[in-house]
Amino acid sequence: MRQLSSLLKRHSLLVGMTFFVCLVFSFFSFSALARENDDLQDLLNNVESEVNIDRLFDVIGELKKNKISLNDADFEELHQLPWLQSSDVQAILAWRHDNGPIHSLRELDTVIGREKTARIAPYVRVKNEQPSSKSPSAKAVDVDASLYSRLFWETTPRKGILNGKYAGSNFKEYHRAELSLSHLSASMVLEKDIGEPAIDDFSSLSISASDLGVLKMAVLGNYRLSFAQGLLIGQGRYFSKGTDPTGSVRLSSKQVTPSASSSEFGFLQGAATTLKLDPLEVTLFYSSNHLDAIINGDGVITSFSTSGYHRTILEISRKDNVLETLSGANLLYHYQAGVVSGRAGCSVLYGNYSQPFDSLEPEAAVSRISSVGLYSFETAFSIGKVSLFSESAFSCHPNDASWTAGAEYEVLRGVSAVAAIRRYGVNYYSPFAGAFAERGDGASNEDGYYLGVQAKISNRLTVGAYYDLFTFPVLGDHCQYPSDGNDSRVFMTWKQSSVFTWNLQLQHKYKEEQKNQGTSKIALWTPMPQITNRCQLDCNVSVSEHVHLRTRGELKNVVKQYLAGDKSFYGRMVYQQVGYDEGAFGLKGRLTIFNTNDYDAAIYAYEDDLPLTSSLGVYNGTGKSLFLLATWQPLKQMKLAARFETTWYSDRKVYSSGNDERATSAPGSCHLGCLLSF
Repeated sequence: MRQLSSLLKRHSLLVGMTFFVCLVFSFFSFSALARENDDLQDLLNNVESEVNIDRLFDVIGELKKNKISLNDADFEELHQLPWLQSSDVQAILAWRHDNGPIHSLRELDTVIGREKTARIAPYVRVKNEQPSSKSPSAKAVDVDASLYSRLFWETTPRKGILNGKYAGSNFKEYHRAELSLSHLSASMVLEKDIGEPAIDDFSSLSISASDLGVLKMAVLGNYRLSFAQGLLIGQGRYFSKGTDPTGSVRLSSKQVTPSASSSEFGFLQGAATTLKLDPLEVTLFYSSNHLDAIINGDGVITSFSTSGYHRTILEISRKDNVLETLSGANLLYHYQAGVVSGRAGCSVLYGNYSQPFDSLEPEAAVSRISSVGLYSFETAFSIGKVSLFSESAFSCHPNDASWTAGAEYEVLRGVSAVAAIRRYGVNYYSPFAGAFAERGDGASNEDGYYLGVQAKISNRLTVGAYYDLFTFPVLGDHCQYPSDGNDSRVFMTWKQSSVFTWNLQLQHKYKEEQKNQGTSKIALWTPMPQITNRCQLDCNVSVSEHVHLRTRGELKNVVKQYLAGDKSFYGRMVYQQVGYDEGAFGLKGRLTIFNTNDYDAAIYAYEDDLPLTSSLGVYNGTGKSLFLLATWQPLKQMKLAARFETTWYSDRKVYSSGNDERATSAPGSCHLGCLLSF
């Protein structure tokens, strides 16, 4: 342990010195102020818990650094903007075909509307805004640099901190440095969780180059890959079923993106590049990455640890105990003729683990297979108001296949629809999949039909709905037979006036879970139907230019159909949020009252937090919750933020359990952040 501690300390010094050099260099650089985009919080406010925040902020950060060219981007590139539907993308492409290049964002207002133009403005550019570094007369190269640090602690320490089971302190730290000049960028991240001993428990470095001749993108260090619909690999998917009924099915992400988040799982480490050799596009990648894994007594990997926690002796012993090596390629052929455009291609991935992995040989008593082989074929094309997409993927260990296909269509102006089908093999396995699914994102053991519609009835009223009919060919290990379910949701947004905006969500879901309805001695495993009904209503009030209010109420009812009879559980939540901003100062607060009597009836709501992060409020039990968030920009190059949060429970005396137990019924936390940009 002493040798490990000494090694960590030496590593911390090296990385800390690197950060210092980046900071000193940035003081001599030209500046571009980093801004927090409130539209991101609007995206999070309208989804449930099925969202990967780190990936979302990674995508937005990459779009900020490498803006999409409105006049050069194809359908897939424009679709990467989270606020655009396929009908919006088609409208942009049709305008370019009929009228030529878009010369200004004001001109874009007439194509997709002023509101959506304002939302995507920070992430797009028209052609004449392209950097002038190619010009021989350019005397200077714009350099942007930033340093962002956050410090988080809990007001009542966890039991593991107090009894010494956790090796570290009651602080969570995050440090991120970024540097970009012209077509090059670099980012470095250091992060430690509460209870971890070293400031660099997780460290990440990513260096990238983009748009240099035939070089579309190249990354050295940590990166993510997304091909087609994510059946083979889809590390860029961040939403599953969200408030956009027509936009969450299709995976829209760059093929290669640098990874600059603090997420300790779901990325590759090595090198990747995309070459644009019109009409071909080739992506090559290699990765050698250490993962945390649980290994049984036979030396077989049973699962990977995705939490990233290294606090206890056991957790530290599992750190980086398995080596994963990957290599592969993706080949795309692009074609365009008038309003018809599309692409077709294939991908291949080979990988190996340093230990056998039981998921690669699930039927064996003891797995002896450690290699991964995956192949996929993809197509996507659009013509007029119709857009089609598909992917088929094949795994060698185990031997099975999965596929999905869908169509998007603008029925009328302002009315768009999507229909999709998925057939995911029971034994198909890809450790890197990021597929659209009801249960997980592994593109395995699920069939489904999805239909979504969204309509802009007027400038004030937008409605949408989806219906998803799904089947699990095998419900679970103890229930080896199929199970059917369905999920439907209705959305409505009504802008009553310039002051009031209403958002309504209604959801009904029927889903079965395997459940032991016997005893520990005499097990009786059966499918247990679970019916969920949910209603959520928001009211956003713009009192003035500086004062904004949001009120939300949510009701949730869950009925579990046990063999002994039905049991009904409920969840109720209401919150009032107040926001005030004046010049360089901003203040926001929210008071939440909740009452739920079962974990399945818990209610989720995203909460505003410091820049580049968001907190998921999980309201389970009975009590009240409060958060206060203050931001201040004393200098053009500096932004400060502070957040305090606490919850008062009336149904418990302690919070959580085990080493995470906190001896209080009112757990709280504090969060401080400083963003410097140059």
